[in-house]
Amino acid sequence: MAIKSHAFGRVTLTKQDAKKFQAQVTYGKPKAAAKESAKRGVEMSRSMAANGGRLTIKLQPAE
Repeated sequence: MAIKSHAFGRVTLTKQDAKKFQAQVTYGKPKAAAKESAKRGVEMSRSMAANGGRLTIKLQPAE
């Protein structure tokens, strides 16, 4: 059995689930949406650093 702990609680995995989880972490590939989200987050972080800790978010209406 594998036990993963963090400040907000504990997740317990069985042997089979732990192996599957470890394989996903090691060999899994991120989805395109996750890559795009990370890219936007990096851009926001850089914008915040460049503007003295301020961040401007422009909302666009859904199409």
